[in-house]
Amino acid sequence: MANYFEKANEYKDKLIENRRSLHQMPETGLSLPNTKKFVMEKLEALGLEVQELGESGLSVLIEGEKGDGKCILLRADMDALPMKEESGLSFSATGDKAHTCGHDLHASIAISAAEMLLKEKKNFKGKVKIMFQPAEEIFAGSKMMIEEGILENPKVDAAIALHTGLDEEPGSISYNEGYITTSCDNFKINIKGKGGHGAYPHTTIDPINAAFNIYQNFMELVAREAPPQETVTLTFGMMSAGSNSNIIPETAELQGTLRTYSPEVRKNIKGRMEEILEGVRKATRCEIALDFFTGVPSLLSEPKLTAELVGYISETNPELKLIPNMQIMASEDMALVAEKVPTTYFMLNSKVKGNNFSHHNPGVEFNEDALPIGLGLIVTSAISWLNNN
Repeated sequence: MANYFEKANEYKDKLIENRRSLHQMPETGLSLPNTKKFVMEKLEALGLEVQELGESGLSVLIEGEKGDGKCILLRADMDALPMKEESGLSFSATGDKAHTCGHDLHASIAISAAEMLLKEKKNFKGKVKIMFQPAEEIFAGSKMMIEEGILENPKVDAAIALHTGLDEEPGSISYNEGYITTSCDNFKINIKGKGGHGAYPHTTIDPINAAFNIYQNFMELVAREAPPQETVTLTFGMMSAGSNSNIIPETAELQGTLRTYSPEVRKNIKGRMEEILEGVRKATRCEIALDFFTGVPSLLSEPKLTAELVGYISETNPELKLIPNMQIMASEDMALVAEKVPTTYFMLNSKVKGNNFSHHNPGVEFNEDALPIGLGLIVTSAISWLNNN
C-alpha cells in the first residue's frame, strides 16, 4: 500500500492556505454562509457533487474503483466561537468570532482528503463520505445532519473524526479504545416562590432558600451517588436572584452542567436530580422547573475499530508517536454519530511551542505542521479499513 503520510506532505501548502482562509472567516452556530461557500467552491473545483444537508451542512461521496465495498464517514466540523481573537497572528480573525478550537484545521484537512481520495480512487474499494458539519460547539450540527440523512444513501458502516490536541507538538496522536469524551448535560432550574419584605419571611415563599437547598443536595450527588472509580463532574456556573438586601424575591434561577463518561452514571444522576427537586418542592413550597437545554452522550471510540485503525497507522508511519488511553472532559456531538455506527476519534496533537493557552482561549494557536499528519491519518485509516473490510 502507498504511504499516504508521505503523500500528505505534498499537500502542506494547500492545507495551510485553506486553513488560513477559513481562519479569517470565523462563523458560529448553524449559520456559516461564508465558510459553506468557501468549502463548496473548493470541492466543486475538484469535480465533486456537493450535497447540502440542512443549514450549512455539506457532504461529498468518493467511490473507489476496486469494486463494491463498505462506506466509511470522515467528519470535519467547521464552526468557530463567539470571542475576539488575541493570538497576534498575521492572519488573525477580526471581529467578535474566532477559530479558537481548531475547526479551521479540521475543515482544511477534510478538503485535502477529498482531493487525495479522488487521486487514489483506483487503490480502494467501497465509498468514502465526507461530512462538513456546522454547530459542533452548540451540539446542534451532528443531530441536524443525521436527521437530514448523512448516515444513509449509502448507509455508513463506520466513521472517523479527529480534533486538534494541545498536549504535545506535532508528531503524535492520542486515542482511546473506549469512551474518550464525556457526556454533557447543561441544565437550568427556574424557581418561583412568593416575594415580600425581608422583615416578614414567614409571609413569603423564599426561592433563595430553595436554590440553596438544591445547590447543597446536588453537590452531594457526586460524592454519594456516583461510584468512586467513575469520573463525574457536576458544576453550577450561574445563580441569579434578588435585587436588594431587604427584599425576598419572587424567583431564582440556577444553571449548571453534568459530565461523565459512563452512560449508566449519567442516567442515574439525572434521575436523582429530579427526585431531589421533588423533595425541595415539598420542603420549600416553591414551584421548581428543571430543563436540560442541551446535551450529548459520551463518545465511544469503538475499541475494535480503533485498535484496527491504530494498527494501520503504526504500520504505515512507525515514527508517529501513538499515545493510548486518552480521555478528555470536554464533550463532542460526534457522539451522536458514534451511537449509530462504530466510530473512532483521534486527537491530533498541534501544540505551538511556548503557547500555553488552551482551546477556547483567545490567545490559543495551533501548529500547522500537524495538518499533513492529520491528512495522512484519515486517508490511511479510511483506505486501509475499506480494503480490509
